[in-house]
Amino acid sequence: MEINNERLRYLLHAYVNNRIRSDEFQELKSYVAKQGDETDLYQAVDDLWTELDVDQPLPIRSDHVFRKILNDPRILADREQQEATRKNLRIKRYWYSVAGIAASICIVFLLAPYVEFGTDEQSGEMAAQTHMEAAIHPGGQKAMLTLADGRTISLGEVGDGALAEQAGFRIVKTEDGQLFYEPITAVTGDMEAMYNTVNTPKGGEYQLALPDGSRVWLNAMSSLRYPVRFTGDERQVELTGEAYFEVSGFTRGGRRLPFIVKTVDQAVEVLGTHFNIKAYPGENATKTTLLEGKVRVSIPQKAGSNTTVANVLSPNQQATVKHGSRLISVVPVDPANAIAWKNGNFAFHNSDMVEVMNTIARWYDVDVEYEEEAVKHKRFGGTISRFESFEKLLKTIELTGTVKFKIEGRRVIVMT
Repeated sequence: MEINNERLRYLLHAYVNNRIRSDEFQELKSYVAKQGDETDLYQAVDDLWTELDVDQPLPIRSDHVFRKILNDPRILADREQQEATRKNLRIKRYWYSVAGIAASICIVFLLAPYVEFGTDEQSGEMAAQTHMEAAIHPGGQKAMLTLADGRTISLGEVGDGALAEQAGFRIVKTEDGQLFYEPITAVTGDMEAMYNTVNTPKGGEYQLALPDGSRVWLNAMSSLRYPVRFTGDERQVELTGEAYFEVSGFTRGGRRLPFIVKTVDQAVEVLGTHFNIKAYPGENATKTTLLEGKVRVSIPQKAGSNTTVANVLSPNQQATVKHGSRLISVVPVDPANAIAWKNGNFAFHNSDMVEVMNTIARWYDVDVEYEEEAVKHKRFGGTISRFESFEKLLKTIELTGTVKFKIEGRRVIVMT
């Protein structure tokens, strides 16, 4: 049966959001198998994505969907290993015929599981590699919503639709996996202040629209705490980890209410703007990068001090506050590097290996060890897709001659 555009859209969304059922996966797999080579598959996905984007924006670009499909070991096997399999298959056929063994030989299709022949040692190595690729995947849309009453909802597992009602809002998960707050009653003065929290795990990211209409993209291992209804003279949220914000111009009584993002080391105040904040525990600094508008970065006052340290950023500037410091360093940057993660890429600019591997580990859900202290200070720069297979990602870094890697289960050892 042919797949129409509406059905294919559903299958692609379910696949990207890691919630596709086994029977649905087989349906998508059959579609991909009919597309021929990689160029045909890319064109098919891109054409459909472009057509659907006209009616409803999608949370991920077509080339990222294509890469995710292309690098899924369940869907498309590695070309080199495929060719080796075909050669081994031809050799086996020859010797089977010489020996007079009547056996049916399975044809290895592009989307079929690996069929390995050769020595036990080679088979063992291939099996280990295949297991590694199957176990370590890029991240996807996964998050936990904690409601004001303590209830938790796994956003990657529940279906779309209404999830709960709080403080005059209906909390809704959309078909494409985003969270938003739909007002259902007018604000009253006696409404109790309620807070929700969205946490993303290792290998998770999520997008939500806050009750004021501001949009937030959360990176892996991040947390955002926010009120279900903004009251008072300002809108304040608390962030741990990394997030990209598109803040709405929210007014009350003709006055625009400032939007404030608090982290451990700083507060960022805005009225309506686009910016990225990276504030992971364990990393030595918090970085705020401005794309549009203006923001004011300030450091909380010390006890007994009336001095506030603050800087106002203009677009294409980045403020860095080292943990425990009272200094704000402002430098010009290309903001595209700071939000590369939101657009499906890793972007490193002369970064030390600790920063590089911390970023990779959060997305692929792996642990990292270093063979020696000196390797931590090696530097790497470049842009790589976040939907690349884990093995190919590490090989790409190795090609620069900076470091080497050894993989043991979900542990990666970085070596010189």
